[in-house]
Amino acid sequence: MALSLSWGINNSIDVEGVEYKLDLEFSKVLRFFELWKDDDLSNIDKAYISINMLLVDDDVKIDMELLPALLAAITKRIVGDKLQHNSTKRDLKGNVLEEEKKYYDLEEDADYIYSSFIMDYGIDLIDQKEKGTLHWDKFNALIIGLSDNTKFKRVIEIRQMEIPEKATTEEKEKIQKAKREVALKSNREMIEFEMMDLKQKREYMMRKEETNGE
Repeated sequence: MALSLSWGINNSIDVEGVEYKLDLEFSKVLRFFELWKDDDLSNIDKAYISINMLLVDDDVKIDMELLPALLAAITKRIVGDKLQHNSTKRDLKGNVLEEEKKYYDLEEDADYIYSSFIMDYGIDLIDQKEKGTLHWDKFNALIIGLSDNTKFKRVIEIRQMEIPEKATTEEKEKIQKAKREVALKSNREMIEFEMMDLKQKREYMMRKEETNGE
């Protein structure tokens, strides 16, 4: 992220001595992430489309040899330097990297994010998309600043919640139900497995082995 209160926002990247200007309007960056989830496209097609999606100059000719360096520079500009601390790091699909447990998804949690922005800031993200004025860096800063009583933050709190060892059966079931209701699709199977007792886990693993062996 390159948001600075003293210097503003830098929308340029330098690749092999050439400066490229980027259009980092938040919905374009979200589409950049969504594009990399499309299994119907090759990685080369995804790279070309995503780069052209964010470059301001439509006339720029992208060399095949330059493609990896340009894509890497754009991705680094969007997700931040991996060496930076206290910032969420994402891969090309917008997913949180493995070393950080995933507690939210920009696509799956769109409804929660949308309603939370209206509640806290009075910002309609659909209207902002039409205007094309909300920058990706500002969008991220606003997400981080959402108050704890917004739906988005409450959902994250439930996903992060640990089940206390001393909790009663009723309390455990209540927490488990809440976690299931807001679980991300990618985490649902893992959550269900964690909630099984030892016998259920054994049966589940045996079924998985049988399925994989077919």
